[in-house]
Amino acid sequence: MVSSSKASTQKRLRKNVYFDEQCPPVHVQVFALTLHYAPKFSKGLQMKRVHPRSVLLVTKDGQADILGLAEKIAAWLDLCGVPNTTTENREDLRDCLAVDDATLVLVLGGDGTMISVARKIYGENIVLLGISFGRVGFLAECSKDSWRSDLEAVLCHGVAVSSRMLLDVRVLRRSETLLSTVAVNDIVVGRGNLARLIHLELVVEDERIASLRADGLILSTPTGSSAYSYSAGGPLIHPNLDVIGITPICSFLTDIKPFVLPADKRIAIDVAEDALDAYLTLDGQTGVHLQPGDRILATGSSRRMLLAAVAPQSYFQKLKAKGFIHGA
Repeated sequence: MVSSSKASTQKRLRKNVYFDEQCPPVHVQVFALTLHYAPKFSKGLQMKRVHPRSVLLVTKDGQADILGLAEKIAAWLDLCGVPNTTTENREDLRDCLAVDDATLVLVLGGDGTMISVARKIYGENIVLLGISFGRVGFLAECSKDSWRSDLEAVLCHGVAVSSRMLLDVRVLRRSETLLSTVAVNDIVVGRGNLARLIHLELVVEDERIASLRADGLILSTPTGSSAYSYSAGGPLIHPNLDVIGITPICSFLTDIKPFVLPADKRIAIDVAEDALDAYLTLDGQTGVHLQPGDRILATGSSRRMLLAAVAPQSYFQKLKAKGFIHGA
């Protein structure tokens, strides 16, 4: 259910609604500044600073505590004169989120919800900021206890934005497109319910690289390199890079190690004709049952995921805090 705020851009704030003594009232700051960030596939490596004009709140579906906080945030944004809309995230692969004029999407629910929302947003200059209700992850940087101070800083002073690459993914069956979507973290071509190896062919730029029998194969973005790919022995990749990590899962009698390719390379994974049961999983959330002869195509997308960087921690500080780096 979608509800629109009745707040008017002409709404006059109370005299005591200030973030600090140097910052003007929020309604002046928000509407006097414009967004100057135009992401491009090959030039998304430097952080820009943006000043959001309006907000879309997206909540995890069906959780009363999250919906309750969304109502509080929406009321606070109304008081600040910031146009806002609230909607629930639906777990639908082909769904998309209408952002209208929003330039900041505030996602309540953690990293999983962030990934789901990022797949569904179509448009440029849309920045995501996550509020986590569990552990503070790599994407959802804010906690539910600090939302007010974080939003005050974002609306008053702007926020640095990290531009992350996504994967364009297509599934071909008998030369027809069965699925066309994007992945934020990774795609996994793996075995189905039976505990047996599957036969896959890996092709890069029309060059056959390897034929492998394995539990599966992972293609990950830098953002997703700390997820399933890392658990399977893949490398950690700095999120500002535009590359694709390729990691086999428990390959059998195939000497192929994890490796990294430029994001503009066209990668194909062919499901061999003798493969009995295979499945494509997108970001660990949804997927497609595959048939022998199916081809999965992946390459770096021209779309970007723009993340608001509000946490003071660097990338390596986050790795240390999460236990990826020890003894430093």
